[in-house]
Amino acid sequence: MKRFYPALAACLAVLSLALPGIALAQNPGNGGATFDGLQLTTRPEEFLGKFVALAQADAQANASLLTALGDADGAAKVTAALAALDINATPSQITAATDATRAARQKVAALLAAQPSLNDANKAMFADGAARLANTAHEFNLLTRNIHATRQALTTAGSPARIALFAARGTPDISAQLHGELGAMLAFASARQLTLAPEVGAAAAEM
Repeated sequence: MKRFYPALAACLAVLSLALPGIALAQNPGNGGATFDGLQLTTRPEEFLGKFVALAQADAQANASLLTALGDADGAAKVTAALAALDINATPSQITAATDATRAARQKVAALLAAQPSLNDANKAMFADGAARLANTAHEFNLLTRNIHATRQALTTAGSPARIALFAARGTPDISAQLHGELGAMLAFASARQLTLAPEVGAAAAEM
């Protein structure tokens, strides 16, 4: 795959989750590497750290898209809903966070279907959000690769893995959601003659 925006490369530092989404994403915790090849880890906190970082990045990208499409309130809601998510989250908190992002995704889809006209500032914000979402989708796809083996490894890791295993069960669905969202953005951009980074099409095609 071609060059991705570096903003969302492999964040692990839990303290950085308290920072804004972009700052979090610019603090890679494994030397700047992507998550490829790390799916079989038996360290629950490592897997959950990656999941949380990507969930935060997903929410931030969708917040940018909602703002660009004219729904600032929706953007604020999804950002607030993900603000407290960290590796100490319970299953119910993970569910609430992913449900909030799913709702934001549905709002983005509805707005795209309405074919709004965007001014130059919103076009730039939309393109930026699309590129950030593409990077997140790429990294989520890597995290989801070999997910069955990942689940087995987490199952044998003992009781601390319970939350990580819960999160792992949801990653294929999130990857599928991201794939559909990227396709909708590409269709909108084509209809509106907007230029998106090539990473957007590449991420949509790789899933």
